[in-house]
Amino acid sequence: MNSALGCVNGPNSDTQRNRTPEQHIIIAGAGRIGRRTAQLLTDYGHEVYLIERHSESIKEVIDDWTGVVIEGDAEDPQILQQAEPSQADVLAALTGDATTNFAICAEMQHLTSNLRTIARVNSLERSDIENEFIDEIVYPERTGSKATVNRIQEDDVRTLEQVTGDLNILNIRVHPQSPAAGKQLNEILLPDGCHVISDAEGTEVARPETTLERSRRYLVAAETSILDDVQKLLIG
Repeated sequence: MNSALGCVNGPNSDTQRNRTPEQHIIIAGAGRIGRRTAQLLTDYGHEVYLIERHSESIKEVIDDWTGVVIEGDAEDPQILQQAEPSQADVLAALTGDATTNFAICAEMQHLTSNLRTIARVNSLERSDIENEFIDEIVYPERTGSKATVNRIQEDDVRTLEQVTGDLNILNIRVHPQSPAAGKQLNEILLPDGCHVISDAEGTEVARPETTLERSRRYLVAAETSILDDVQKLLIG
């Protein structure tokens, strides 16, 4: 039975493709990699649709997942349509089978070409494959889920992979129009559980009088529960 499970706040049809926050992202495959990637993206404030065909995997997801879960085969265009591809920014095909992932990306490109497609491979030899239907290849067994998230989110926020647990070290570019841009740290009310460490180049340790310069990158430590708040403050 093909069905949509879970809930979200509603589709964001006004997604701006040049901003990281609030992207509409479709993930095919709710295995370990797919679930972890979907959860990280949700923590960052994105709207995530997760597609999975195996009912056992669905049961594992819906217990602690607040996004949309669509039960069905992502190679089926009718299933892909349930994820509202016309509103999507990115499709990440992250099943455990590379051939299936390529097919999903190709099917999506037949439905709409106005999105980025990312396919997971399961061997290093296939990581350099070029395909007209695929914009990027990821090999998370080598680089990890956080690196996959970085590829999906593109430029504004990067999570450093080696950090574990509930603490994230983010490499964030301060958006010129964000609430914090151009202000000193002692003028900004940072969320509890957040600390600006330094500029991204490591040339200056952040102090209360440090000014967050527009379009400059900074290393920020933040607990997972406040990632969305941090992005709203520094990116807008």
